[in-house]
Order: sequence, then structure tokens, then C-alpha cells
Amino acid sequence: MTLSVNNTNTPDKNFGLLAAHKELRAEKHNTALALAKEEKKQDTVELTNKSKGKKDEYNDPLLQWPWRGLAFTNDIGAAVMDIAPGLGMGLWVPALMYFGADIYDKYKTDEREYQPSGKRAFKQAVFQACASVMLPIIVVHNGQKAASILGEKSKNGMSLQLQEEVDNFTVHHLKRRKLKDYEGNIEGFKKEFNEHLKTHLLDQEKSFKTKNPFKLLTRWIFGSKHTEKLNAAKLKKVEDYSNENIEEMFSIRQDLLEDKRPKSLSDKLMKLYDNTKREFAKDKNTIEGHVEDSIKAVLKQRQRDRLFRTKLWKTAGGFIALGVSIRFIDHFVEKYVIKKLVEPGLENIEVGKKGLQFGNRHDDSKNARN
Repeated sequence: MTLSVNNTNTPDKNFGLLAAHKELRAEKHNTALALAKEEKKQDTVELTNKSKGKKDEYNDPLLQWPWRGLAFTNDIGAAVMDIAPGLGMGLWVPALMYFGADIYDKYKTDEREYQPSGKRAFKQAVFQACASVMLPIIVVHNGQKAASILGEKSKNGMSLQLQEEVDNFTVHHLKRRKLKDYEGNIEGFKKEFNEHLKTHLLDQEKSFKTKNPFKLLTRWIFGSKHTEKLNAAKLKKVEDYSNENIEEMFSIRQDLLEDKRPKSLSDKLMKLYDNTKREFAKDKNTIEGHVEDSIKAVLKQRQRDRLFRTKLWKTAGGFIALGVSIRFIDHFVEKYVIKKLVEPGLENIEVGKKGLQFGNRHDDSKNARN
């Protein structure tokens, strides 16, 4: 009975151990497969991320700020040209250096690889011409025009451009006239001044009229002046503006002759008057009329200051327009001008031993179909 019991229990026990062992091995195998799949999945994700990162990891340093800002120094120059012509021209230097460096860099390398390409250089030259020169200058000048037109909302109701013309004309008029000759006859000075000013403005308006499309386009791109019709109402505002200024000039002259401090004269101009009067008093050519000459010098400087402030408002309009549109200009040129116009055209051009060949892409596709 003992043998019978042992023989009966032993197979069942062995069978149970084998089954548990097999189940454990199957579980380990499934776990190993799951881990292997997970590792493979992670590797795939890492490779994908690396490949994506490879495309995105290169950021052209010449297109990153602040280096990218060098491309707009010429546009800043265009904005300040009215108030600082020398600075405006000088700001083209860093811009041109940047353009040359960027175009050469794109010609020499394809991102990180040395691979000279005339097509790539041409594409970058078009990008810089559009995104850093032509479009920003258009934006700056139209921003100045917009600021000038907004000036009509001011108290005097005149555009900044018209105020600039009147103040500039006043500076030149003071060079040719002496207020001393009109002492006691301010109305006579007003009449003469306004007649000359009206003739000047109407002549300028006529010279600005043109139907030549090339001139109109050139003015739109490079001109900072807008078309302005001088009707009777506008000419009346000009006259009121100039008359108020003339009365103020004669009032300043009278106070200075009486050795009084004019209320409308700044500390800077008062200091200039005192220094000029001392210098002119030492000069034999001005010793007799040194006070009148000093007054004239100060009044001319006062007009230049008024002119500068007017131009400064226009300059601010150009800066605001440029600042708002910089990002949009880069995006527009890259996505539309380069991608949609330049690159498709360059794909049809081949440079070989025979020189430039056009339409190769079309011919190749035609041959492939045949």
C-alpha cells in the first residue's frame, strides 16, 4: 500500500512542479519580449527625435539677433536721414558688411558642410535685397508719411510735411531779410513773407505732380514725402501758422533789444545769444550791429530747432513702422518670395561646362515619361 500511494502521488507532484516551472519560464519569456519591444520602441523614438533634432538643431547665427539687427542699420539710417544725414549714410556701412558676409557664408557652406553653391548665394542675395533693403525702406518712408498725415490732427491742422516746409522757408528767408528793416511794420513783413511762401509751396506742388509710373514708384519706395493738395483752407492754415511765428520772432527781438529775457526763448538759445553777442562785439565787421546780428543768429537757430522737432516726429513714425513690421518682413520674404518664386526658378537652372542651361528639369521629366 505504501508503494502504491507513493507511486500515485509522485507523478502528480512532478507534474505540478513542471507545470509551475513552465509557467514561470513562459512568464519570464513574455516579460523579456515586452522589455525588448519597449527598448526597441524607445530606440525608435530616440532615433526619430535625433533625426528631427538634426533638422532643427542648426540655427544660422547670422540670422539670429543681435547679428540680424546689423541688416537693418541701413533702414535706421533711412529713418534718421532727415535729422542726421551724415549718420544716415554712415549706417549703411555695417549693413553692407553684413550683406557681404551673409551671402559669402551661404555660397561657401550648406549649413555645416563645405559645399560652394552659386544658386544658394543668389538666393540669399535676393533675400537680403528684399528683407533688409527694399521692403524695410518702403516701410520706413511710409511710416514717416503716415506720421506726417497724422500731424493734421494737431492744433494748427497742418501735416508735419507742411510745417517742415514753412519752417525751412523761414530759415532761408531770415538769411535774406533783417527784422530791423521792418521795425514798426510787422504787417508788411507778414504780407511779403506769406506771398513768397505761397508761391514757393504752389510751385513745389506743381513740380511734385507726375504721371510717370517709374517716378511714382521711385517716390513710393525712396521718397519720404506724400502728395498734398494745397486748397484755400490749407493755405489759410499755413498763413495763420506763419503769422503766429512772425509775431513771436518780433516779440523776441524786442525783448532782447530791451535786455529782457523772452519767455518763449529756451535756456539753450539764451546762452547762445549771450555767447554770440560777446563774440560779435569783438569782431570789427559786426561791432556796430553786433546785437542785431546776434538776434538774427538766435532766431535762425530757433527756426532750425522747430524744424528738427518736426522731423523728429516723422522719424519716430518711421521707427515705429519698422519695429512693428521687421518679423513679418522676414517671414514674408522667406515663405513667399524665396520659397514660391526664387527656389522654383533656380531648380530649372543648371550650371555646367556649357554654361547656364535653362529648362533642364522640364526636359528631364519629359525624357523620363518617354
